[in-house]
Amino acid sequence: MPTGEAPRVRHGRLAVIALALGSVLGAVRCSSTGGAAPCSPGDADGIVGVSATFDLTVNDTTFAPTILKAQNRSGVTLTLTNAGTRPHGFAIDCLPTPNGNGCPATSCFGDAATIGPVAPDASATATFTTPNPEGIYTFRSDVPGDTQTGQFIVQ
Repeated sequence: MPTGEAPRVRHGRLAVIALALGSVLGAVRCSSTGGAAPCSPGDADGIVGVSATFDLTVNDTTFAPTILKAQNRSGVTLTLTNAGTRPHGFAIDCLPTPNGNGCPATSCFGDAATIGPVAPDASATATFTTPNPEGIYTFRSDVPGDTQTGQFIVQ
């Protein structure tokens, strides 16, 4: 190989590496807006990650309480007690997060936030983390035929 060829190949490889590195750094720089990634909205009240504990009772027609409030990205321990005459569960619906920037179209609690059917006079506990997007999420018993609902407010 002539001596003049090796430097061109090396420079070509260096140029490709430099372009790739520039693209990565540009993407990182463009993905943050004021310190937060565009798909991870900021916090409206400045409080994040506070632990919360809830005792929730369900019967054949309703939940008590019907409104639960927690901060975003908070650890939650929720105990569901069934005071009804048949099994009831607990599930939180996703929240639509419409946007035009390619972010997910919904915000959801993780699978750990779901409690399967609990027998009458029994309890079950779930431990989970609230999502980052703040909003009002509907919770419900996901047992067929149930109509009980409530609101889980992430603030």
